Amino acid sequence: MEFFESSFFRDNGCLPTPAEVRALSGTDQTKDQPSPVRFGHLSLIVKWGPYVTVSEAQSYWAIRQVLRSEVPVLELYGWRVDGRDVFIYMEYVRGETLRNWWDSLADANKTCVCDHLRQIITSLRRVEQDPDDTFIGMLQKGQKDDT
Repeated sequence: MEFFESSFFRDNGCLPTPAEVRALSGTDQTKDQPSPVRFGHLSLIVKWGPYVTVSEAQSYWAIRQVLRSEVPVLELYGWRVDGRDVFIYMEYVRGETLRNWWDSLADANKTCVCDHLRQIITSLRRVEQDPDDTFIGMLQKGQKDDT
């Protein structure tokens, strides 16, 4: 599944193949949970492996569609399934993680971050299921495995 209307396809031709992702991951590809692979020149990151699911990609897409202005979610460019591996292609945003900065933040800044996280959680909790659709499971209406 590729989202040709996404910003990726305005500036680039096609998504890297699973073989290209695996090649860039090097020795990490033998792990069950390989590290995401960055294609910095394409502003692209690929999360992949046997424990990555299509349902995860669909969740990113749904949250971005429903709560775009309230919950920051990376833009999803698509996903592919290759053998037992799922590849999620999404926007790569350059910068430092909050984890790297947290200890050096002033208390007022930490409070501001926590307030923002609270707003995000509040927005997520406001999403309600259609009362006429009482299905409980994954977005694509399949059963959820208890693994």
